[in-house]
Amino acid sequence: MSNYSTLWQRFAASFIDSFVIMALANALWVLEYFSKTAAWILVIPTAIVFVGYPIYCHGRFGQTVGKRAMRIRVVRTTGERIGWREAYLRSIGGLFFSVFSVIGSFVALATIAATDYYGVGWLKHLQNLVACQPAWLAWTTPASQILLSSDVVVILFNKRRRALHDFIAGTVVIAEPKIPVAQTDTA
Repeated sequence: MSNYSTLWQRFAASFIDSFVIMALANALWVLEYFSKTAAWILVIPTAIVFVGYPIYCHGRFGQTVGKRAMRIRVVRTTGERIGWREAYLRSIGGLFFSVFSVIGSFVALATIAATDYYGVGWLKHLQNLVACQPAWLAWTTPASQILLSSDVVVILFNKRRRALHDFIAGTVVIAEPKIPVAQTDTA
């Protein structure tokens, strides 16, 4: 097995997946915008959308929608199909940051004034919520960006193009072989 995915294939797959996730998350955010009660109820389901999507897709199919579109797949380093354990381990970083995001969201919802939540535009609404998040949450954005950058560096400098989460899970992302077009015999 030597047909490993390229960084660009993985990037394009992530880009496609971001649209899938945003479509799901936007439906939840619309409900949250109009009702603080709905926002309280939907904090955890929203986090599940972001973290659960890759876990479910990898565990069930070995690939997300984006990876399928890019014809790449996650497998064990032995070439075997991955299971739920590997899918979970690949997303351990996202799970870690998601816990802090959920806590920050609950704190923001508990402290935001009704006048700052209702009757303001989308952008101001979001800014007001972010302003109400605990100060200790500020480290998560640069930390997640460092993790993402580390993944890129690690992919570029190992022959199997494995990211940090691939090493944690014992996985590798491969390019699926192209299916040859059947040639018809016209003679």
